Amino acid sequence: MKGRIVHEDSNTRIWLQEFTEPGQHTELLDNFKISREFDMRHRGLMEYYGKDLIAYKKEQKANKKRNEFLRALSHYMTDHLEDDCPPSWQECPATFWEELIFAYLPHYTKIIPKKNYTETFLLQLRTFVRWLDKREGTVFLNLVDDYIKEGTPILKKCEGLLNHLFLKDYPRFHQSDWDYEEDLDRWERNLSKYSRTIDGMFQVSAFADECVVLRDLHTHHTYLTKSLPVNKLSTKTIITGTLGQKSHELIWDWLATINVFPENGEKYIRNFN
Repeated sequence: MKGRIVHEDSNTRIWLQEFTEPGQHTELLDNFKISREFDMRHRGLMEYYGKDLIAYKKEQKANKKRNEFLRALSHYMTDHLEDDCPPSWQECPATFWEELIFAYLPHYTKIIPKKNYTETFLLQLRTFVRWLDKREGTVFLNLVDDYIKEGTPILKKCEGLLNHLFLKDYPRFHQSDWDYEEDLDRWERNLSKYSRTIDGMFQVSAFADECVVLRDLHTHHTYLTKSLPVNKLSTKTIITGTLGQKSHELIWDWLATINVFPENGEKYIRNFN
């Protein structure tokens, strides 16, 4: 008996799965159902990590924090790394975990009311790696723990800045009656006041009174900006978003924030969309 699984709607890759023993087809369907609970793409069912993430999920099916962690981790492996994902857990280099913690986590961080997405993710990551070492015989815990200890205060500061800037623009975001279209219209009306706008990835390079000097990581142009909280920034902080400049003005306004990264993530984020 054979089953065919299509990689994704937008991708023509196809896996042909042979079932050689009774029950394999039922097991695959069961794994598919469980994987949907944390939105893992179909390709994960055919890869080594998919089986482990599903096994980890089965141990605490009702744990919402574990489920959210698996959603992020599976997205990192199937969507972000995709075909560049290591071929096995044993072959995951230190950079796999470094990129996950210092680049992917701040890229994926969600704006939640408790403002503790980073802390929760890192606690869940430590628990998962301990479980993985025991299950697979890997020895990642000390390495990952060092990254977590180094990164926690920096990443929490990035998350705090992201929340501050986002909620300043969308103060009713967490309210049940928040109107996305109304806020979007307001933002677009404000945007029309600017003669020039630039979307980019910027690194804080200096402070000048109440202004911040940002350097575009791709073009290396610098911009004197306002509207950023000087007391919440440090040199080397990396912010992706939008700058705007009005006619006959030298100073740029910070208009929209997408992500906030620590310096440690720079070598991984230059090719982020």
